[in-house]
Order: sequence, then C-alpha cells, then structure tokens
Amino acid sequence: MNIKEHLIERHVNLNLHRPILDNENYSATFLCYNLSGQLCGYQTYSPLGDRRIFNCPNLGRYYTYRNKNQQTIAIWGIESYFISDGPIFITEGIFDAARLTERNQTAFAMLCNSPPKDYKNWLQLLTRPVIAICDNDSAGLELSRFSDFYEIVPSGDLGSATDDYVSYLLSKYAR
Repeated sequence: MNIKEHLIERHVNLNLHRPILDNENYSATFLCYNLSGQLCGYQTYSPLGDRRIFNCPNLGRYYTYRNKNQQTIAIWGIESYFISDGPIFITEGIFDAARLTERNQTAFAMLCNSPPKDYKNWLQLLTRPVIAICDNDSAGLELSRFSDFYEIVPSGDLGSATDDYVSYLLSKYAR
C-alpha cells in the first residue's frame, strides 16, 4: 500500500486537504494555515515511525512544526471552514478531524490537547458553536476548555472510532 492509499484508509479527503505525499519515505506532510491564508506550520506523518518518539523528524511518527516567530494561530483543517455553516469541531489530531471533514463538516485539528489561550479567543471570534471531540485518556479532557460543548470518544480517539459513532456525533451536533 502506498502513502496515498494509507491516507484514504484513514479517512483523509485528499481533494480537500492536499497533503504533500512522499512515497519514497512513506510519509505525508499536512500544511497548517491561519485564516489569512498564511502558511504557519506543518505536521509530517510517517506511519512507520516510532509512536513513542515525539518531534524528531526522522524517527517519530509525527513531527509538528509551528512558526514561532509569527504571532499567529496554526491549526490543520482551515480549508474545511466553508464546507459547512454548522458547528466547528475541534480535535487533537489530524486523523480525528479527518473523520468529520470526510463527511463535509468543519473540523480543525489543534495538534495538541492543550493549545495556547489565544486559540480559545480566536475560536470564539468565528461565531459558530465549537464542539471538542476529546480523546478518552487523562489528557483528552483538556481540549474541552476550548469549546462550547464536548464529547469524549468512548473507544479512544475519533480517528479509530466506528462509523456509527461518527454518525452519532453528526446527528447530535451537525445541521
């Protein structure tokens, strides 16, 4: 299986998100933008990398870079903002948010469980309800502080949840 097929299997809408694919290194780089359209970071996903190693670009499964020199919000999924006028779902990870954007919902991956405080202010400026979909672990509930409503995924995280659970979320919150 190549990296494109792997991402499709993980529910990534490649027409919407357009990651940079590297079949040679079996990785994908997801770009992070702000609402002004500025590129302000990226996350590289290497499925064969060690999941216990964080932010090491050649060894870990995930490597996240945010431009520290810019005072800006760097999230993944901003391109989904206009596909729905319903709530904004926020998640920790890209593959969690992808489960929702695959179903034409606005979803942003914060790329962490506890973003800086200015992210909350920024989300409130968007004037739409914010629904946090929290991982079912000790750190997962931290994301709820940035939302109007929240759900804790019973099975771990949304990226590995059943289609029935995703449907449940949409029936409860989406327009």
